[in-house]
Order: sequence, then C-alpha cells, then structure tokens
Amino acid sequence: MNISVMAMAYGMLLTSFLSQVINSWPNRKLLNYKYIDQIKDIVPNILLAFVMCLCVYPLQLLELPNRVNGRKLPEVVIVDLNQEMKQMKGHFSSLLLEEIEKKLEKKEQIILLLNRRGYSSFVTCKNCGFTFKCPHCDITLTYHKSSHTLRCHYCGYGEKVYETCPECHEKALSNLGVGTQKIEEELQELLPSASVLRMDYDTTSRKGKHEEMISLFQEGKYDILLGTQMVAKGLDFSNVTLVGILNADTSLHIPDFRSSENTFSLLSQVAGRSGRNQKEGKVILQTYNPEHYAIQKVQHHDYMGFYQKEMEIRKVLKYPPYFYLCDIKITGKDASIVFQEALKIKRSFERNLKSTIILGPSSASVFRVNQIYRYHIILKYKREENLYSILQKVLSHYQNNVKVKIDIDFHPSQIL
Repeated sequence: MNISVMAMAYGMLLTSFLSQVINSWPNRKLLNYKYIDQIKDIVPNILLAFVMCLCVYPLQLLELPNRVNGRKLPEVVIVDLNQEMKQMKGHFSSLLLEEIEKKLEKKEQIILLLNRRGYSSFVTCKNCGFTFKCPHCDITLTYHKSSHTLRCHYCGYGEKVYETCPECHEKALSNLGVGTQKIEEELQELLPSASVLRMDYDTTSRKGKHEEMISLFQEGKYDILLGTQMVAKGLDFSNVTLVGILNADTSLHIPDFRSSENTFSLLSQVAGRSGRNQKEGKVILQTYNPEHYAIQKVQHHDYMGFYQKEMEIRKVLKYPPYFYLCDIKITGKDASIVFQEALKIKRSFERNLKSTIILGPSSASVFRVNQIYRYHIILKYKREENLYSILQKVLSHYQNNVKVKIDIDFHPSQIL
C-alpha cells in the first residue's frame, strides 16, 4: 500500500478522533485543525504531539487481518428482503429462523441485532393518517410498550397512549415501525421454547443491569441475546455461533455523509461476535439493499475495499478527508427570523469566502427541538485564509442577539 493511501486512512481516523475530543471543549467554535498554533492551548499536549508526529514522520499501517490463533472469520450470508417478503414470519426470513433453530438444537447461543439507528416505533391512525408528534419538536413520538407511553427522544416530553384517535376519534390507532419489544414478542411466538434476553435502553437503565445481563448470558442462562447497538461491541461469548442482523440498512438512509461508514462499522463489529472460540460462526444479514457496497464489503470482511470505495465517493462529493467541513447552526424561537438571519450570514460568506463551497441555509433534519427552530449552513473548503476572521465577526455580531443563536462546529461528527 502506498504512502498516500495510508496517510488518508490515518487522516480519517484522526479527523474522527479529534472531532469527538475537541467538540467537547467549550470554546470549540473557533477551532480549526489547520491552524495548529490556534489549538495548542486547547488540545492536551499529548494529542498535539501526535498531530505533529503525523506531520513529520512517515506513516506505517499496522493491520490485524486474522483472528487470534488463526480462527476463521464467520461466514456472512445476505438475505435479500425484496425477494423474501412473502416468506417472512414477522421480521424473520425463513433462512434466519432455520439457522436459529439449528443452533438451539445444538445448545449454542445467538445474538440478534436490531439496527434501530434512524428507525423507531410510532403510533399512527389507520383511518385518517394522524401521527403523534412532540408538541415541542418536529419529530414523531416513540412508543414504549413497557410503560404504554409515547416519548420524545429529543426533549423528553411524554404522554399516555390514547384508545381513540384525537383527530378523527376512531379506534384505529396502530403501532408502526419495529422495536426490540416487538421482536421479543415475535420470538416468543415463533420459538416458544427459546429463552430471550432483551438488552436495550429500557432494560439496562437501572444501575448494574447491563453487567448483570452480560453475566447471565455468559453463564448460558439464555439462548438468544436481542438488542440494539450495545450488543455489537466488546462482547466475547464463546458459545455464540450465530449473529442475525434483522434490518442491516436502516442506518444507510440517515442524511449524513458518514452513514455508509457508520453502517459498515456497526455491521462488521456485530458480525465479529460470532464464532469467537473453537466453533465456527455464521452471520445472517437481512437487507433491502444487497448490492450496496457497504453491505457487500461486510459480507467479505473487506475493510480496505470499503475504504477505497468510500474514498472515491468522498473525493467526488468533496467530503472529508479531501475537504474540511464547518457547520454553522442558526437557531431561535421564531422560524422566520432565524431563516432571514441565516440568509444574511450566507450572503456575508459569499462576499468574503472566495475559496469555499457554501451550502444552505437549509433546515436541520429535525427542524424544531424543544420549541427552537434550527437552520444550518455547511462550508466545504481546503484552504480559506479569511475563514477564521469572518467566523469571529459573525459570532461577535450575534453575541448579544436574544432572538438568534449561532453555533459554529468545525469538523462536525455528524450533520443532521
């Protein structure tokens, strides 16, 4: 592998790491990795030294292509849900159910992942189409069966579930989407003899519950571990020989340029939970997008192939690590005022930032959160000498503005 490819790989890792670390600092608004002299008082010395070393010394990529003791990576089988719909039982393909039954007969264990990111349960009316939404945020309320309540995962608002639709007053309310509770019920119906341990936010919220569940599954008290992202990382169960991914591609549809990378990472991690001891492992991956490169590369455990394809796309679309990103968020209680001020800021950028691609203003994916309306402007740039000073002027101009708030995020970890 040539130096440029290795450097780009390190760049991806470093950018991700720095964005997570530095974004936690209160004065991150005026932070730019390009200008090391401007971050030396903010970044811990050891991190700054690491940045400097990457600039000076040749890079060497260290890989772990094989498992410990030469154990085989699990076979990954893709199930095309477009072709499987008529044979589905609930959210389970015939192949996945067949493999689960085989493992249960052998007294082996199974992990099932519900890829909930970007996908949640909600209640709607089948008669008039009414959907319960948070009164403070522009988002549907998520249904929690254990407490029989609807909750907003952004501001915390909650309300009880009605028996009739508040719009048309018909008893036609239906729970759409899928959650771990729904999958647990399906398992109990399809495989009544199997013991299922559900691990999600609701079941692990009490202190010590997460560790207790892991211990119970490790001891073989349960046959199936069902959960969201928390079952994908860091778990080492010697008797797990099957991983089932119920909906592999929901996170691909999130409007963020890292959605493919995040999907590949999550699926690769959960696939690695299968066959970690002497017994061979298997992964059943259910998807509506079997030809997507992220899904294909997971099937072949091909990190470098995924990396190369992802870099091709990011280069064409001018995303990191080929371009820097800056996300300017404009928020306030009056949507009209916020939008007008966002337009003024964009015009200022157009006059002063000649080497920058300016996108927006556009509404955020969740336009309203806790009665606050949100717009943002995205800047893509390689080198812009005026950027720091122009952003400083924008911040100073709105510093005492009670109607509009400005937040500047260099190298955002996500754009939503």
